Amino acid sequence: MTKREKIIVGIMVLTVGYGAIELVLPRAKTVTTAPAAQSTESLSVFITKVADAAKGAASETSAQIIQKAEAGWRQDPFMIIPKAPSPPAEARSPKETGRALPNLAYSGFLEIGPKRLAIINGMEYEAGDRVNPGAFSIKSILPNKVIMTSSQGEIVLPLQESE
Repeated sequence: MTKREKIIVGIMVLTVGYGAIELVLPRAKTVTTAPAAQSTESLSVFITKVADAAKGAASETSAQIIQKAEAGWRQDPFMIIPKAPSPPAEARSPKETGRALPNLAYSGFLEIGPKRLAIINGMEYEAGDRVNPGAFSIKSILPNKVIMTSSQGEIVLPLQESE
């Protein structure tokens, strides 16, 4: 066993031992009782204060939510972006038939306001960022492909959809 495992086992043994002692020898409980009327009255006052505070906070929050909901939307958040059909292999331009990139996988697209992000190999990139494996710079991000540039020219990385 490593030193770390020994420490963990030791702490576990101490915890189980402490639990067994507490189970066998429970502590003497001292109960102080307040008059029932006074206890109930103070509890009612406390609940009233908490309820009033919650109403004030809820109304402010509700007002903010309603204000944001009534504001104009720049884009429909539920809009489905149609996929552009890919042209046949013989009709593609030379830059789209580019080299195969086995070490790069474009797996996702995010559009947050004016910002577009591409998920390549599990990392998020913006236009202009450099991709780690290789000397590629992202030129533009589209929902179905990413256009990258390198010293050899322009490369198109299509979206890989998972099923």
